[in-house]
Amino acid sequence: KQWYQRRVRGLCESKVDYDPWPLFDRLNCDRILVSAALSTSKRFLRSGIGTKLVLRSEELAKEKGCKATMLVTTGMYSERLFKKLGYTAEQEVYYSDLKDDNGNVYLNETDVLKKFTKFVKVFNE
Repeated sequence: KQWYQRRVRGLCESKVDYDPWPLFDRLNCDRILVSAALSTSKRFLRSGIGTKLVLRSEELAKEKGCKATMLVTTGMYSERLFKKLGYTAEQEVYYSDLKDDNGNVYLNETDVLKKFTKFVKVFNE
């Protein structure tokens, strides 16, 4: 199981450009918040807690001198949240495109999980 998880993570990272270093040059800055994960329990869906968590992380990033933030979403609800908050989708990789050497798909799509989307938001000064 661990081998499979490492393989899927490596494959995803090779397909989704999750390297923040080019963003430093593109934005001519020296600090960027790279978010790794944001999750809430299903019982808190549509309660606004996700929005509050994102906005608070943005506040902290700005206080620390970050010029932008970068993250990858995996579900349609998180994608919708980040679009609503002004993030720009820069890349999409569909689960169906992540296959092993035999052509088998690594991740099965569901109603809400179909792709990885890389988002970037540049903070206003």
